[in-house]
Amino acid sequence: MLGRRDLIAAAAALALFAPLAGAQAQQPPVRIALIGPMSGTGAFEGQLGLEGAQAAAAIINAKGGVAGRKLELVTYDDKGSPEDGVSAAKRAIEQDNVDFIIGGWFSAVALSMKEVTRDKIITVMTSSQHPKVTEEGHKYLFRLNATSAMMSSFYSKAICNQIKPKSVAFMNVNDDWGRLELENYTKLLGACGIEVKGHEFYNRTDTDFTTALTKLKAMNPDAIYVAAINTSQGATIYRQVRQTGFRGKVIASAGNMNPKLVELSGNSLESVYSASPFVEDNGQPSMKPWLAEYRKSYKNEPSFIAALGAQGVEVIAAGVTATGGDPRAYDKIAAYLKANEIPTVLGNVRFSEQGQATQPIHLVQVKSKQIVAVRD
Repeated sequence: MLGRRDLIAAAAALALFAPLAGAQAQQPPVRIALIGPMSGTGAFEGQLGLEGAQAAAAIINAKGGVAGRKLELVTYDDKGSPEDGVSAAKRAIEQDNVDFIIGGWFSAVALSMKEVTRDKIITVMTSSQHPKVTEEGHKYLFRLNATSAMMSSFYSKAICNQIKPKSVAFMNVNDDWGRLELENYTKLLGACGIEVKGHEFYNRTDTDFTTALTKLKAMNPDAIYVAAINTSQGATIYRQVRQTGFRGKVIASAGNMNPKLVELSGNSLESVYSASPFVEDNGQPSMKPWLAEYRKSYKNEPSFIAALGAQGVEVIAAGVTATGGDPRAYDKIAAYLKANEIPTVLGNVRFSEQGQATQPIHLVQVKSKQIVAVRD
């Protein structure tokens, strides 16, 4: 039985260690800025990316966080605009003192934002595809999506060997990515004997595409390739392709297919192909808990854009955990990410020295309003 002197000593010891325990429990969170199009024509993509990131953060936080720290997402609206993306990145770094940035849903925004984050903060770009994002990036910049060159190399083979149009006309967004898409596919499809009849461009703010699509229909192509960067515009374009009376094949650009796009497009996307790193039945064990968390918390169906948001959080968490828990040890974290495979909801990701990820790309098709993988 403890005596009075022993009890006093034990109480003193507890009092000594209590502040330390409290300090450990109250470590500041790892603050991640999520900069995306939360309004404007790309708002749905921004919402999906945010939901995917939140679901991943919830899973990590439920397991104790990262090195004893919770993950905290701070959301910024880039409105799909390079200027607003730059302003958001500056505010996140200079005023809000965040530890990391996830952003770059659109290439035009990513190309501008990377100059603000250059050598200042680890930045994980998501769905942007323009090669210059990583080719002209910086030592702390990483990109998850395949480049347009990587996507077109894979997808052009499927178009040539499985879709097999005799001729094609292009409907492309008038920005750096859209022009590069036109250049890549004109060369690659022409090389396998597909005749390129012509093209039309549209702007990010356009809502009516009938004039351009009528011109494309008049070229009498066997297929129209639509390079759409966001769900709301894409759905309108696909509906209006059919409303013009075009009855040929429609080919959807790589990396932009999602359940909401299929829903909003009505029957216009039935049997249409695309390419995506995301399929639900990819066989990755890490996919299941994320899908469960996502479906528990959100009404939207899981998608590629949401998975990229999740991957961004997972990559950051893996880097901080593996390098000792300091979220500002950028050199160590960047070196670790470039030297190791990182497990994510889409499987293991390997980054190049330029920060460009390599991960599988799948051919997908819309069947009975569901996006399914095309198996060999």
